[in-house]
Amino acid sequence: MYLIEQELRNQFAAATQTVDALFAHKDALAQALADVKSICVLGCGSSYSLAKSAATLLSQQAGIPATPIAAGDLLVNFPAYKRTLEHSAILLLSRSGATSEVVRAAALCKQQFGSRILSICTQAGAPVEAHTDLDLILPWAYDKAVCQTRTVSNLYIALLGLAYIAGGNDAGLQALKGLEAYSEPFCSQQEAALKELAQQPWTRAVVLADSGPAGLAEEGALAFKEICRRDSNHYHMLDVRHGPMVQINQDVLVIALVSSGDRALQAGLLADIAKKTSRLLVLDCAPGPQTLPGHNIQLPACGSDEAKAVFALYCIQVLCLHHAQHRGVDPDNPDGLDAWIKL
Repeated sequence: MYLIEQELRNQFAAATQTVDALFAHKDALAQALADVKSICVLGCGSSYSLAKSAATLLSQQAGIPATPIAAGDLLVNFPAYKRTLEHSAILLLSRSGATSEVVRAAALCKQQFGSRILSICTQAGAPVEAHTDLDLILPWAYDKAVCQTRTVSNLYIALLGLAYIAGGNDAGLQALKGLEAYSEPFCSQQEAALKELAQQPWTRAVVLADSGPAGLAEEGALAFKEICRRDSNHYHMLDVRHGPMVQINQDVLVIALVSSGDRALQAGLLADIAKKTSRLLVLDCAPGPQTLPGHNIQLPACGSDEAKAVFALYCIQVLCLHHAQHRGVDPDNPDGLDAWIKL
C-alpha cells in the first residue's frame, strides 16, 4: 500500500483527535480571538487554499473580516501589505511549520507590527513557534507523504472548529465529534463507484464549489496535479459559466460540490455541464432524493455543509489515488515536488 493511501484512509481517525484538541483548547482559542478586529490568514500551496476557506469561515461564523494571503506573496511584497497587516491578527497554517515563506513572514509581522500570531500546524517544535503567541498542534495529522491528504482535511477541520469557537456556535463544534462515525459506512460504500470513475478516459478535472468549502475544493483540484498528474482547476459554481465552460468537454471530469443553497440555480448549471460531458460527479450536501444530473453521491448528514465538505475532499482524494494507479503513476513520488519548501 502506498504511504499516501495509508494516510488518506486514516484521516477520520485523526479527525477525532483534532476535534478533541479543539475542545481541550477551546477557552484559549476563544480568548485569543475575542478582541480581534480583523485577521490575515497565511499559508503556502495547500495551506494557502485552506487560508481562503478560513477567511470565509471566520467572516461567516464570527463576523471577523479576514484576508487570505499567500505567504510568499507577503514575503516578496511586504510593504504593499502594511495597512492590511498593521491592525490585524495573523493566523498561520502549515503542515511542517518550517516552510521558509511562512516562518519569515511570521517573523516580519512580529518585528514590524508586533502582531498577535496564532498557528495551526501538525509538527511540534517547529521553527514558526519562535514567532507565535498560541499554537494548535496536530501531530496525529502529520503526513509523511509528499502529497497531503490527512493533513489537509484535519487543518480544515481545525479551521472550521476555530470559526465555530469564535462565533459561539457550540452545536456546530459538537457535530464535528461525529465525523469518524459517519466515515465508517460512507467511505466503503463509495469506493467502487469512485474507482470506476477513475478508470474512465478523462484527461483533465474541474472542481466546482462555493462559500466556506471553496478553498478546500481548490486544494482538491490541486490533488489532481500532485497525486495523478492531471491538469485541473477549481471554480465557483455559477462562475464556471463566465469563460471556463468553453473548455469543458468529454475529456473533462467535472466534480461539483452542491450546497444546500439555491437548488434550482445549481441544477440548471449541472444540466448545462451534462450536455458537454458525461463525466460529472455530484457531491451533494442536501438531504433527500437525488434529482441532479451526473453520478450523485449524497454526503453524510454530519452537520453543516462546511462539515460535509470533508467527505467531498475524501472522495476527490480516493479518485485521484485510483486514477494514479490506473495510469501507472506513483502517487508517493511526484517529480519536482518536496514535502515543504526551504528557500
